[in-house]
Amino acid sequence: MVPHLTGGDLVAAGPPEPTPRPGDLLVFVQQDYLVVHRYLGAARDPSGRPCLRTRGDGRNELDPAVSHGAVRARVVAIRRAGVWRSLEGVGPATYARLVAWHDLFWSSAGIAGRKVGLGRAASVLDRAVLRVAAALLFAPLHARIEAPDATVPESPV
Repeated sequence: MVPHLTGGDLVAAGPPEPTPRPGDLLVFVQQDYLVVHRYLGAARDPSGRPCLRTRGDGRNELDPAVSHGAVRARVVAIRRAGVWRSLEGVGPATYARLVAWHDLFWSSAGIAGRKVGLGRAASVLDRAVLRVAAALLFAPLHARIEAPDATVPESPV
């Protein structure tokens, strides 16, 4: 999820929405661990069942299909460099949607690039654009907030 999440960052998560919005950061089970990746839109798995399309920011490929039942939570705030920022509201929703479009575009560019031997170049450009956008837009569009309540849920997520 670099540049949006790096080692040492924290997330505050709440219940998942019945229908996620493109750009939402979802917490889901993949194999036997939890993953935080960006929701890009609805899709169908190879057998034709509805699923969720996700991708980690800065990754050059889409994730395998994610079932609705695998989603455990939606990220509502993140702590980067010791500062908590909200992912709620118009600014963060707009930013998240733009990053989702970015992720879809660069996933396609990565596929096309690999076919002609330019997969590495597409990956480098993808990450560079994302780093610049995050550096310029993330802080101004995401309000600083107090640290969320750190209560532990009664049941595991």
